[in-house]
Amino acid sequence: MQIDQETKKCTFYSSTGGYWTLVTHGGIQATATQVSANTMFEMEWHGRRVALKAGNGRYICMKKNGQLAAISDFVGEDEEFILKLINRPILVLRGLDGFVCQRRGSNQLDTNRSTYDVFHLGFRDGAYQIRGRGGFWYTGSHGSVCGDGERAEDFLFEFRERGRLAIRALSGKYLRGGAAGLLRADADLPVGDALWEY
Repeated sequence: MQIDQETKKCTFYSSTGGYWTLVTHGGIQATATQVSANTMFEMEWHGRRVALKAGNGRYICMKKNGQLAAISDFVGEDEEFILKLINRPILVLRGLDGFVCQRRGSNQLDTNRSTYDVFHLGFRDGAYQIRGRGGFWYTGSHGSVCGDGERAEDFLFEFRERGRLAIRALSGKYLRGGAAGLLRADADLPVGDALWEY
């Protein structure tokens, strides 16, 4: 998956060497050799799932025979898909003010460091669990994100721009770098300091 810088639409490049493309009667095939309007898809986030809208204004669904087609006018169960990072068992995050790392002598996470910590990713049912050297990430009081949990908490990754993602906590709020350099789950929108290079 690649996200276009200007339009924020995405393209999907298949293992067979072609881009997904919209073809006659709404079908989706991995046969395009170049990016065009028919290979660009709008992504809509629905919690743990994503819906894709093709250039014809319709949503992609999976037909009973397994074929993908952009023929739906609304989003239902057949139009929702799970996106999973399969080539990233570890995570390094950088925000507007610096890298994310565990604060020395504390369970809180800093977002303004010149060096980074490496975090490990788990995946379950469309959500990620993030583990550092002190334990699992979880949201504490007042939206602070802590890194010493014994049990994993689910976080949702939303791929919003090329090389940048937003991370949503169970509260529905996005993680952002706070004014004092603390990682907090208190942003309403996935913009600015709530977007992370990964």
